[in-house]
Amino acid sequence: MALLEGHTVEVLDTETTGFDPAQGHELIEVARVTLASGAIAGEWSSLVRPARAIPRDASAVHGITDAMVAGASGPSEVGRALREGCGDRTLVFHNARFDLPFLAALLRGAGQPPFSAPVVDTLGLARGLFGSGGNSLDSLARKLDLPFETSHRALGDARTTARLFPPLVERWEREKAVRSLDELAAASQDVVRLTGRR
Repeated sequence: MALLEGHTVEVLDTETTGFDPAQGHELIEVARVTLASGAIAGEWSSLVRPARAIPRDASAVHGITDAMVAGASGPSEVGRALREGCGDRTLVFHNARFDLPFLAALLRGAGQPPFSAPVVDTLGLARGLFGSGGNSLDSLARKLDLPFETSHRALGDARTTARLFPPLVERWEREKAVRSLDELAAASQDVVRLTGRR
């Protein structure tokens, strides 16, 4: 895994009250897993206290309730901690198109600078290797025989994405001759754009 050697990246995941921050939906959980040379080197997660009640259909997906977030930190505090933790390192997501608008809103509300680092999308990496179908985190974890984590919680999904990332990178290096994280980021997003909806 020469491409990851000596590099530190931040793997991020979120849980939210809905699908679109422009419609008033909010981020209610965020997690960050640090990968150093392809190995998990640290992790952080936080619930986020939203401004309004969590819809029942959203709670049915991730299990986060109003009672759970009642004593959580507010968006400003979480946004500051997240931005400081990520620095300018390359970011990794599974389906970045979902998470990034919520994180942009969180950072904006916290008065923090936006992320400007390259973004690698493991959904694009997986589609580029396995085709368009069956690339959910759960499906990929089974396919690659990864440890089970609680799905649809930010830290569990970030851990799964972090474990998924190195074997996908290794195959992209070997089979598609990708030689840098910047190149990998661009390629992963190109695949997502070309393959359309998730």
